[in-house]
Amino acid sequence: MFLKPPKASTDQRVRSLLQKAARRGYTQVVELALQRLDASGDKTWLRSRAIVITFEECWPLAASLSIDRELSSKRNALLSVAKAAKQKDAAGLGALAHAYQEGDQSMLDCVPDRYQLRIVSEALQRPGDFFKWIVSQSRTQRSTDVIRSSERYLPAATWPWDKACILAGALLATVGDMLAMEPAETERGEFPYWVALDKHTPEGKVALTEAAKEVKSSYRRLIWASFYCESTRVNRLLPSPWWDAERTWRLRRAGLSTDAAEELWSRARPLVRQRLEGKAASLKEFVEAIPSPEAMPSLWSSRV
Repeated sequence: MFLKPPKASTDQRVRSLLQKAARRGYTQVVELALQRLDASGDKTWLRSRAIVITFEECWPLAASLSIDRELSSKRNALLSVAKAAKQKDAAGLGALAHAYQEGDQSMLDCVPDRYQLRIVSEALQRPGDFFKWIVSQSRTQRSTDVIRSSERYLPAATWPWDKACILAGALLATVGDMLAMEPAETERGEFPYWVALDKHTPEGKVALTEAAKEVKSSYRRLIWASFYCESTRVNRLLPSPWWDAERTWRLRRAGLSTDAAEELWSRARPLVRQRLEGKAASLKEFVEAIPSPEAMPSLWSSRV
């Protein structure tokens, strides 16, 4: 059957799918989503997101990050993330630093280090000065490599919180000993496609709105419960105190503790899943309609 180019909503579903699959270690689904996004012409987003996902999910991998015009470079970066244990401190520190830079100080009682928070916040305003200073703080080649990647790829980030995440990776590379990245199990079973249809997709918004009414929760509380209890699930998480701090702070702003968020999501999850099963099956069929990389060698050598 001939497939028409996907509409914007379809693009958003596959974008979400790519990120969830990389987090959970589903390498085959990562490949399928990459192919579909490339076929739909979503090349600029793919380049930007491969960079951001690396810093968000496993910032030490930025030491060897190499993104060029070849699609294969994005594939290599995202598969490296999928196969690695996750270290999400750059995501946590970046999100908190962005909020702090915007004038919110409500996180100060739960952050691991106020000085680091302020450094990244100021770096958002003066990235040039930050990089001149932070490279002088590096004591190892691996640390310097993360800093250089951060400097090189910072312009690729679209949103200020993504930029903050990349800057946070550069700072974290100079704090203590950089973790040696450890492998995580990759998944070969059936991917739960419905989790890709979250608050970032039209279908997910509708399902979450209806479920919130049914469990007598506000929509705001439920979307944050679903985000931290489902959307950000990973195949293996290394100790990430900045990520823990961001989750605590964000849930608290929504009026939830971690335990309360888990309880709320346990009640809402089957309702959301039931509402999305049909659309999830359509999404699976859509991405699997793209032939495998082995059958399309020209795709993997295409230029952005």
